[in-house]
Amino acid sequence: MKAYDTIKKEELEVTTAGLIELMQNNRQVDLVLHGPKTDEDGYLTWDTEYWSTVDNKRFIRTYSLDGRTLRDSTAHNIYDLENEFHPEEAKEIRIS
Repeated sequence: MKAYDTIKKEELEVTTAGLIELMQNNRQVDLVLHGPKTDEDGYLTWDTEYWSTVDNKRFIRTYSLDGRTLRDSTAHNIYDLENEFHPEEAKEIRIS
């Protein structure tokens, strides 16, 4: 997968494991989706996910829709990422 590093201003070849490692090293991973996504309850709709870590074991995902940051967030442990973190489905990956 290709990702753009907004700090180093370069394109990188990344893997899911590599992106998780970058988050554990205090970087944020932004996943721009192909279109809006809605949760199973119909409560939240977003088109960009922002992933970062609180520490090396706890991760947080925040959201935006049409460029507007949403107030909602979700917390995940390292094991949750297998089911919740899907960079391969993103239209664009940014590392900041």
